Amino acid sequence: EKVQIKPINPQGEKFDPHRHQAISMLPSDQEANTVLTVLQVGYQLHDRVVRPALVTVSKGPDKR
Repeated sequence: EKVQIKPINPQGEKFDPHRHQAISMLPSDQEANTVLTVLQVGYQLHDRVVRPALVTVSKGPDKR
């Protein structure tokens, strides 16, 4: 907080390639490109990303 480093924890948010790094895509009932799990929290300094959050993203519902 002292140097204004903020954590990036995007659980349940839409995938943003500028702030997140997708490790895998999984089938889910969630809307496509929604962050399902955060494997590693990211960090940003002011408005600049220092380390992106490592996440798994939903493919969307399986339509069989």
